[in-house]
Amino acid sequence: MRFLLLLALMTTSLHADEWWAWTNLEFWRNQQTRAGLFLGNRADVDDGSYVQIASPRVKHALLPWLEGGIGLSLLSIENTRTGDRLTQFRPELELNPHFNLTKHLALEWRNRIEWRWNEAQTFTTHRSRQRLQLAWTLPRPLGPLTRLFVSNEWLTDLHRLQQTENRIVPLGLTFQINPQADLDIFYMIDSNRAKAAWTHESVLGTYLRVRF
Repeated sequence: MRFLLLLALMTTSLHADEWWAWTNLEFWRNQQTRAGLFLGNRADVDDGSYVQIASPRVKHALLPWLEGGIGLSLLSIENTRTGDRLTQFRPELELNPHFNLTKHLALEWRNRIEWRWNEAQTFTTHRSRQRLQLAWTLPRPLGPLTRLFVSNEWLTDLHRLQQTENRIVPLGLTFQINPQADLDIFYMIDSNRAKAAWTHESVLGTYLRVRF
């Protein structure tokens, strides 16, 4: 408990332009398939943008080292300062290799294709997302701390064939809350390209995973 209180004080002292909170509720699982509901919230404290995501998802083990997945995301995207709001409908398809490099070190490569329909627009925008994540599980937990990870995700506009966003996590921590729940706390640098120029935002995020 002392460790968690110290961690809470540390995270509140960090500067972040955006705050992301993710939750995954896993309702069903067998040896090869799992199904659940992903919920997300993103808030930008500078420009007032706020994004909510709800996405039922199913993942299935195709091979011992390969997992496939499908999802259907509904997004509400708004600006709390101007009152502007739009809805995005987004089917998703994933094919994700994963490898145990050592007993404690794992490499995951998530590959996702998104078909995105925005409200009041007659055309779709398609996007690919590739994320490499390297995770080290501690040989012995340090209190509730069980894992450290780093990752990088690059997002590509498939119409322009151009990378439009990059999300790098230089440090993430995983804590076991109980046998059915884990919590990730991570720091991210989210880079976006508008025309030729890149802008960069700092993100402090959490990812809660609950298995029922």
